Amino acid sequence: MEINDLMGEILRQSTSEGDFALDELLRYSSSTLMTGIGVSEEKGGHSFFLFFSGGEPDGAMFVDAKGTLFGDSAVLRLTGEEEFELFTVTAPIVDALVSRCRIFDKSHLKKNGRLDIPTVGTPPNRQRIGMLYLIVRDGRMPLAGAHVAIRKGKLVMTSDVTDSEGKVCFRLLNGRYMCVVSDRIGERARCIVEIHEPQVEAYVDIGGGTEDEFR
Repeated sequence: MEINDLMGEILRQSTSEGDFALDELLRYSSSTLMTGIGVSEEKGGHSFFLFFSGGEPDGAMFVDAKGTLFGDSAVLRLTGEEEFELFTVTAPIVDALVSRCRIFDKSHLKKNGRLDIPTVGTPPNRQRIGMLYLIVRDGRMPLAGAHVAIRKGKLVMTSDVTDSEGKVCFRLLNGRYMCVVSDRIGERARCIVEIHEPQVEAYVDIGGGTEDEFR
């Protein structure tokens, strides 16, 4: 079986987490301790695969018409401009793939994808990290099991499912984001959330629209 066919079969049986630029992919996987595969299909007919284990980009593969590169050799082909779709994949599959294409020098990823969360400017204007606590309610009742996605433009920055109390928490850079709440019926609500403090709490009521309550 060709490598692209094998990867296609694995990904068809996996759940997509959304589309990410390379730097956002690295930040998202690190903050969520993601185990999965990021795939970028480029117009030139080549493909990149990044393999994440517990949030760490442990493996890489580059495939084009000339053949396949693995590990550090594959990472060197990254430009930092790629768009990846991220899939949740079971640990045994990822571990088996990583064993064949392990990345030993991650400095190339730091250079091309800004693996470390960047700071911009000088105090007090530099970007900081804040915690966003969302409470999703249906009227007065907390909504458990709702899927909450945080988006920046067209990119899904992170997502999670509310607990039994309707709560979910995200670690994000300060800024303005779109929050989209969905359940089994489909999309139920969306609202803008802004993070400019170390900790922000917001409520989203899918029964009566959205509540821009922050404290």
